[in-house]
Parts: sequence; structure tokens; C-alpha cells
Amino acid sequence: MIRFYLTESIKSITRAKLASFFAVVTLSISIMFITTSFALIFLSNKIENSWKSEIKVNLFINDSIESEKLSQIKSKIVEFKEVADVNFISKQEAYKKFVEMTGEDFSKILETNPLPRSYTISFNNNISKNKITQIISKLQKIEGVDDVIYDYNLTFTILESIKSMRIIIFFLTILFTLIAIYLLFSTSKLVIAQKIEQYNIMKLVGAKLNSIKIPLLINGFILGIISSLICIIIFNVLYFFSQTIYPNIRFDNYLYFINFVFVFLGIILGPLGIGFFTKKLSLKVDETNIKK
Repeated sequence: MIRFYLTESIKSITRAKLASFFAVVTLSISIMFITTSFALIFLSNKIENSWKSEIKVNLFINDSIESEKLSQIKSKIVEFKEVADVNFISKQEAYKKFVEMTGEDFSKILETNPLPRSYTISFNNNISKNKITQIISKLQKIEGVDDVIYDYNLTFTILESIKSMRIIIFFLTILFTLIAIYLLFSTSKLVIAQKIEQYNIMKLVGAKLNSIKIPLLINGFILGIISSLICIIIFNVLYFFSQTIYPNIRFDNYLYFINFVFVFLGIILGPLGIGFFTKKLSLKVDETNIKK
């Protein structure tokens, strides 16, 4: 009997290829949006904290400032509760970093090291765009600070975009879920319409209603699994490439869970749309009950 159900399910997919294709596409999009929506809700804090930890502000110290006064400057920096770490870079360390980054050794040309001493400041998770602007304004007024170099606008722009995307993705999730369910509903309707004569004969010879319903539900299950696999492949490929751009944003511990969510949603949403249609099926032999 199981073999019959599987055979009928596969035949249903092959008979309605175009409808099945669109059902898989929209179901895949729906699953991806739903998972992305949950990911943005549960992982947005992790993304935000990770990106905020990458924000650096560099304070360049005037060469006339004596070493004893450097500790005073550092004390003023750490007074800000949003500051997580302060790292001092000497002229020699600045020289080594310059050579590593550029491959150029200016010591062969210049007798003295022109690179200034500096402090590199990192911030904690409580930092905001307005707060960091206020901090920089105060840092620039510290005696002995020649310049303050920063580049955080892009980071905060992306973080604000992520917050806006949550709302957009939420509504798109609802939209594509409804479309996917409707297409699965329509696919079942099309399959029944194409096989109406066969189903009427099955009813006349005493076939149970489950003989018609179960293959359709398995059909939805198969389409759901296919959609889940597509989502898993797309997600893992995108995640792999994202690591080359943002290596600090890692969700390795969540990969298995996210892949499980893809499969779970496929198993649920796939039969769901078809399940709505099978409720309308009955053992009454009346072709007019099937809208063509």
C-alpha cells in the first residue's frame, strides 16, 4: 500500500510539472523568509554585538607629550563607560604594522620614525552612533591628542538597515507563505481535475477516501522536502561566502539548528496547503464537486 501511495504521489508531481515547479519555488522562498525572519529576531543581537566590537577609534598623540602624561590621557579615555578596551601603540609598533601592511621600509630613507604614538579604542555593546559621536568630540579636546580617526558610519548604517529589514521580511514571510499554500492547494486541485475519472472509478469500486488523500499529502511532503533541500543548499553556500567577507560573524553552532528548521518548515508547510484541499474531498461520485 505504501508503494501505491508513493507511486501515485510521484505521478501527481510529474503530471502537474509546471504547478509543482512554482509550488517548490514559492515554498522555498517562503521557508527562506520564515527562517530569515526568525534568524533576524534571535541572532540580530549577536550580529549587532559582533559588528560593534569591530568599531575602532584611533587617537594620535603629539610627539611633544612625555611618556608620564600618556597614562593621564588613558585615564581620561577609560572614564567613558562605553569604552571596552584601550590599546597603546608605540612608535616602534606603528612602524612594524606599517611595514607589514605596505611592505615599505621608510627607515632606509628617514633617520627618524615619523609615525605617531596612538591609542586604539574599542567599545562595548552599549555604544550607539550618537554616543560615539559625543565621545569622539570629547576625545578631540584632550590635551596632547593631535587627531582622532574613526570610520563607523557604515557599520551603524548596516545595523539600522537590519532593524528595518525585520519589518519588511516579516510581511514578505506572510505573503510568500500564503502564496505557497495557495499554489499547493491549486496543485492538488489540478491533480484531482486531471484524474477525476480515475478517482470516480476508485470510489465506485469501494476505495477508501484515504487512498485519494494520502498520495496528495505525500505529494505535499515531497515538495516540502525538495524545497527544504534547496533552502539548505542556498543558505550554506551563502554562509560559506559570507565568511570570506565577514569572518568575525560566525554561526557555526547554529548551522545544524537552522538546517533542521528548513526541514521542519518544509515538512509542515508542504502538506499544509494540500491538507486544506483534501478536507473538501468526499466519497460522493459527482464530478461537479471538483472545480475545473
